Amino acid sequence: MTFAQTDLDLPRIAIIGNQSSGKSSVVEAISGIQVPRDAGTCTRCPMECRLVSSPGSWTCRLSIRWEFDDEGKPLGKVEESSFGMPITNKDDVELALRRAQAAVLNPEFPPSFFVSISEPDLAAVMLNNEKTLRFSRNVLCVDISGPDLTDLAFVDLPGIIQNAPRKMVTLVEDLVLSHIQGNCLILVALPMTDDIENQKALRLARQVDAEGQRTIGVMTKPDLLSAGSTKSREIWLDVMEGRRHQLTHGYYCTRQPDDADRTRKITAARAREAETEFFSKTSPWSTTAEQRRLGTRNLVATLSKLLVEIIDRSLPKLLSETISQLEVCDKRISTLPPVVQLDPISHMSNLVTSLMVEVNKHVQGGPGAERLIHDNRIAFASFKQAIRRTAPNFVPALNAHEAAQMSISMNEDEPISLIGEPFYLQDMKAHLQKSITRELPGKVPFEANVILIKAFQTSWARSTQKCFDQVQEALLKILRECVQTTFNSYEALHAHVKGFISESVKRHRESCFNHLAVILETQQSPFTLNTHYLQASQDKWLGRYKDARAGRSTATNASSSPFAFGALSAASADPKPSLESRLTAEKKGGWVPVQTDGERKIAALPKSASSSSSTVNENFKWAEGKGAFPKPVAESSLFKREETTPSPALTPSKGDDNVLLAMLAARGFHGLTVEDLGRLNPSDEYEMELKIMAEKIIDIVPEVIDLTFVKAVAKDLQPYLYKKLGFGTTDVNARFTKFLAEDSQMAARRETLMSQKTRLERVKQELFDFGL
Repeated sequence: MTFAQTDLDLPRIAIIGNQSSGKSSVVEAISGIQVPRDAGTCTRCPMECRLVSSPGSWTCRLSIRWEFDDEGKPLGKVEESSFGMPITNKDDVELALRRAQAAVLNPEFPPSFFVSISEPDLAAVMLNNEKTLRFSRNVLCVDISGPDLTDLAFVDLPGIIQNAPRKMVTLVEDLVLSHIQGNCLILVALPMTDDIENQKALRLARQVDAEGQRTIGVMTKPDLLSAGSTKSREIWLDVMEGRRHQLTHGYYCTRQPDDADRTRKITAARAREAETEFFSKTSPWSTTAEQRRLGTRNLVATLSKLLVEIIDRSLPKLLSETISQLEVCDKRISTLPPVVQLDPISHMSNLVTSLMVEVNKHVQGGPGAERLIHDNRIAFASFKQAIRRTAPNFVPALNAHEAAQMSISMNEDEPISLIGEPFYLQDMKAHLQKSITRELPGKVPFEANVILIKAFQTSWARSTQKCFDQVQEALLKILRECVQTTFNSYEALHAHVKGFISESVKRHRESCFNHLAVILETQQSPFTLNTHYLQASQDKWLGRYKDARAGRSTATNASSSPFAFGALSAASADPKPSLESRLTAEKKGGWVPVQTDGERKIAALPKSASSSSSTVNENFKWAEGKGAFPKPVAESSLFKREETTPSPALTPSKGDDNVLLAMLAARGFHGLTVEDLGRLNPSDEYEMELKIMAEKIIDIVPEVIDLTFVKAVAKDLQPYLYKKLGFGTTDVNARFTKFLAEDSQMAARRETLMSQKTRLERVKQELFDFGL
């Protein structure tokens, strides 16, 4: 299960020690194989030995587990690949280990290069290749099965070095520390030829196991103590018997074959016999009460027992943790975009359709997708308010002096602050007088209406542009989110689709500007076929103005609200106003009539809001475009107001409107309203002026923006992307295959998660099997 060590804190045994500590001899004694010893071929990567007792013939298999790259960084996918054929002759193992370790230290070569390489060639590569790594974190795995073996697994780590560059020393120490953390039994080789206080390996063990609960000391080279080293023997005996440097599991002492024995190639059985004979005849080992701590067989038996105990104790927790990590892994895999199963053309079509459906859901305001509609309504409400504020500030008083003595209110609804100066009856009269040419008495010249309408449209283009910009910003935000959600897994395709949608938005933006320009132009001349609504509104406001002139109005502020509009509400900003409302909408315009020396000069009307680079932002990108309509001419005074003598103040009537309406109803005049009472007033010399004040414009700009921009972009999305992506072209299959390839980061993440899932499923099965 050590292949899953990166995911779980699995029980294990690690053998560590200083260089020349006798560690390799302990490894050989436990595993029964010979390991490289000569200079340059010592342990330079972790070697994991997995021993399994089997009734069959002795067999050794080598493999390499690739966990890290050349710079020591973890790989997304852990792979364990076989190295060479199974070995049945123990004498062939040492050379095979040299070759396998060379493959680990030279990752630029394929492992197969080293499988059959000769010893001289191998030595040449290790000596002359500048890219050969000094040490590696990747693991050389040795699986041994056969009779007379104890089920045991351990990892042999590189010997700790001291006489080397600091960087190399640190690298080896970090490698050792990374393996002895957590649920690991630490077997420390301690040569008796050196003081125990000088053992760097034991100090590293204490860094991660301060209480000594996971550390086992293995005293080596007892045969190298001279006959006169009595004091040293006593100290090491005290250590083994627990009087010095206590450890929970204590210390063991082993004696391994020396160089002469290895030269003679003595068998493992003969080596164990020689070890037993040495301890039985050599003082103080022959007389110690801790005979169970002498010899390799006792050490291996204890290690096997302790490892099984740790596994048994850890099994429930390991199984729970494995299942938990599998669930997390599956959840993360589920968040990845599905692997393309269909042919590229069908999959691309599904992606475009999904994008179109998602965008249309926002445009139509489906469940959970109301944000765009709400944002647009806010923009439309702001636009209506801005247009309302430009309404003429008509005051049915001769001049400011008369208005100050009257209590006038022309609006019963919510007041709104107008941006224009008050326009009194004397101003209107002067305007009409200047406009009359050959008309009959009492007839208002058509041009008088046109000039007044244009005069109050100064800021409409600016307000229209602001409204459009707000709507465009809201739509672009939705488009970005939808594109991100649909195409995030395909880096190249994502960038292309963003560019195509940017082009589409620009096209429909310009088309919308053309429509808005036409609408603004039409609003400069008074025209309507909705004569019934026009007459009703005119009668209503004419009645109110007459009431004010006759002293029947009782509110407070003459300039509190424009005459032509009702109260502002969020509902009035709906992009689908009634047909009646659409006929006379408030429009934006950038053309202002200028009156100079009694002559009218109207600014030239632009042919189209998108006909030149000055009116359309040619640099429109994925971000919001700004600026489409020409800036309006600065407002100027429409007329030069003449100084006149104030008229005498009018005395307001105190009559009761309800009483009058009841009396008229009794005489047969049914269905009258308070506004109708105004028409009962005697004819006023300013009646023509009051009729002009009753003109009204109703807003259709929001519907045009919604229809020719927002809905148009959504409607055109699928066919436009089909065209731009090249559906139906000869090389479509190859291009789409390239587009739909996962970006490198996503592919690496998928590979990492799938590899982790495979490891966890394997370890879960092994834990189940072990528990049985």
